[in-house]
Amino acid sequence: MCCKKLFLPLLFLLILSSCIKREDYTYTYVVEGVVKNIVNMPLEGIKVIMLKTYSSSLEADTAYTDSEGKYFVSLTLSSPQRVFVVDYSDPNLKYRDTLRQFYYEIPREKTELNLLFKVSDTMVLPSRTPVNPF
Repeated sequence: MCCKKLFLPLLFLLILSSCIKREDYTYTYVVEGVVKNIVNMPLEGIKVIMLKTYSSSLEADTAYTDSEGKYFVSLTLSSPQRVFVVDYSDPNLKYRDTLRQFYYEIPREKTELNLLFKVSDTMVLPSRTPVNPF
């Protein structure tokens, strides 16, 4: 009888704890910046793709630069990531496509559920044809 009294509350707690969903840790990585040409003029319409590296599943975020050459790309992941590749390409084929790696510091301890890592960058795309800026 004593075991039955202990068993039922214990069973209830076990079932209740399995129904509660734990909050997952998320890591948001952001690259924002400006794309310019060699004479420091902003470039509009450049395709910017942020790719997750070292992964079998391809995760990416794509943006196009605005009239001021600005862009914003981000990825939110459930595990920390150290390296990302950003691909800059011109759909009009006027400027050379360029790849750049961005490195983020991996946190040593999980202190917050949602961590944000941000990098600001200015990218200068060279022309596909030789240009004398002077």
